[in-house]
Amino acid sequence: MQEEQEANMSKNKSNTEETYLFTKKNKVSIWVSNHLYADIPEDYFEENFSKNNARAKNTWSSNFKIRYFKPENMETNGSHEGLIGIKQAAGECSFSSSFIDALLSKAKKKNLLRVSWVVLLFEVEYTAKLSGVESDDYLTLLGAFNYDDDVDSVFEVEAKLTTNIANHEYSEP
Repeated sequence: MQEEQEANMSKNKSNTEETYLFTKKNKVSIWVSNHLYADIPEDYFEENFSKNNARAKNTWSSNFKIRYFKPENMETNGSHEGLIGIKQAAGECSFSSSFIDALLSKAKKKNLLRVSWVVLLFEVEYTAKLSGVESDDYLTLLGAFNYDDDVDSVFEVEAKLTTNIANHEYSEP
């Protein structure tokens, strides 16, 4: 009898566990991992869609108490073997470099400048203060950052800088 009551209490807790909506324009929330991509169970990112396929949920979002996310607002990137720089991993996922300096600062503080992969969730301002979850078995939250679509991507900025330097060098007598 006591086992049955405990099972019901556990079931009720899981049914009443709060999830949150963190939707906020011009924000990007970023999680990183140092686990090899091949070591992550396939079902971790397997999406369960709403009836109209506009929203999704998966093990990752459940672990971080995210009620749902819009798949078109999610980008992931990384390396199948080893670690890469966070700037490269995140920069290749975004058309804007507006958040890169703040991201690099936070990654340096958390000693996460080299990662195996990243998850960027745009139009979301995730906060561990509200959810109580900063990491799970595979991902660690770096934070939510301001995002501006009108700023060039990391690689466009670097390409322009390289071109300007090259032009300057060639214009010297």
